Amino acid sequence: MEVENLTQKHIINNFIHKEGVHCESSALRDMFEYYGFSMSESMIFGLDATLGFIYFDKSLTLPNTENEMINTPIFIGGKQGTINPNSLACRLLGFTMNKQSFTSSDKAWEESKKLLDQNIPMILQVDLGYLPYINEEENEEIHFGGHAITLVGYDEEKGVAFIGDTDFSGLNEVLIDDLKRARGSTEGPSYLHPKNSQYLMIQRPDGKHPPLAAGIKVAIEQVVNNMLRPSMNYLGIQGLKRFSKSILNWKEDLKGIVKSPYSGKNMALSEVTFQLIYGYIETWGTGGGAFRNLYRDFLKEVLVLNEIKHGPHAWIDRDIQTLEDSIVLITEIANNWTTFAKTLKYAVDEYNEECINHVSIDDLHNLAHNIYINEEDLFKKLSKIKN
Repeated sequence: MEVENLTQKHIINNFIHKEGVHCESSALRDMFEYYGFSMSESMIFGLDATLGFIYFDKSLTLPNTENEMINTPIFIGGKQGTINPNSLACRLLGFTMNKQSFTSSDKAWEESKKLLDQNIPMILQVDLGYLPYINEEENEEIHFGGHAITLVGYDEEKGVAFIGDTDFSGLNEVLIDDLKRARGSTEGPSYLHPKNSQYLMIQRPDGKHPPLAAGIKVAIEQVVNNMLRPSMNYLGIQGLKRFSKSILNWKEDLKGIVKSPYSGKNMALSEVTFQLIYGYIETWGTGGGAFRNLYRDFLKEVLVLNEIKHGPHAWIDRDIQTLEDSIVLITEIANNWTTFAKTLKYAVDEYNEECINHVSIDDLHNLAHNIYINEEDLFKKLSKIKN
């Protein structure tokens, strides 16, 4: 006979949430610390090897999107992967990651509670538009279904769940009903629907994983592949080159009025595009500089690790010199990305729908082209670091 679970409240002890800059890497950081691997967010971001580049415009239909981003004329992103069962950081640190999805938010919540009662935290994919504490800060309901949080407890008498969210210190309380809506949201493009997904990390029973100094080289090699050997020409260096060239046509391509995919308001296409690109590069969980700041910090942290300078897996002098040179280069690249983004933001802030007439297209193109040249140089340098 099944005994009814009468637990009304449970919070996982010793789960530490720290503020971060990117929802996925900060959630992973929190999870790894809980399981005994206390590392910085930038180290986890580097080990997960999702840095990259993606560019597409309205002429390109991505797989499984049914052209749903047609109202977003240009999309760029500074990474090429998201949390998934193939997480490289998990594999390099001796974990597997399991993804569970449910057709019902009620079923998802019941299954999550069972895990919490066993002191198993999880990462949830949610639509941040249904998290009231975010709407209060933004002063409007903006839907994005690719947001990652950690779930660590609940109090059913109060009707709340306890979650860790990257921009906030400590744990946030959110109504369980709001969390259910956030997990089951169908707002926005379908490929961003959370689908009541949750991710669990399971440590290998034998505890085996490669030495950190060797694992870091594997992670760097994956990012090099993301950039120099992408599977499609809108990814990596080729995608960056396409983006740079596209800027020359912005005066013509960004004419007209379009509904903003986030606010829902009718706005000048150029104004929407400039706002979106600024967010993609600088503010929406990127850590600034299209995630290049996060990766720069990863490389800096690697440089001072004891494991790469001493012991059986120490790097050779040439690899360390390559790392030093790469840090200088990616710092310049990140700063250039920030300059590009802030140029667009200034034009929007000052001139609104006339923003396209108050930027130099040639200057923007030259800056993006310089980023492309430097990024190609950067990842060719990093390609020399091998196990």
